Amino acid sequence: MNLLLLTILVSYLLVCAATFSFLYKLKSLISYHLGMNIAMTTSGVMGIAIGTVLGFSFPAHYTLITVCTTVLAILIGAIFGALVDYQTLLSGVSSGIMAGIMGPMIGVVADFGLIAFCTILVYASFALLCFSIRS
Repeated sequence: MNLLLLTILVSYLLVCAATFSFLYKLKSLISYHLGMNIAMTTSGVMGIAIGTVLGFSFPAHYTLITVCTTVLAILIGAIFGALVDYQTLLSGVSSGIMAGIMGPMIGVVADFGLIAFCTILVYASFALLCFSIRS
């Protein structure tokens, strides 16, 4: 894994943490429907993006990458889903399972253009989630 891909991966996790801290402060304003969208979007986008980067970086370790990405996506979905209630937590977990399994599949056949697209997708999705709480 080169330095650029490591920087991209760390930036995904930092954006995720910053978004969670922002949403946690405003969790009383999050409705059930918005909470479900938040849980499913975060786990789905992060599962696909992290799986793509790791699958691209380590294609020989496909099974390990798939397990690690799935567990990480499930945790992200559960953490963001727990902002509202247990039903949104379950939605985040199920979305994390699907994205965690799909992300490395995409990453094994990806090129750098797809990683750039995933990076834009992560930043845009998390920005949209932070913006949606205000409107």
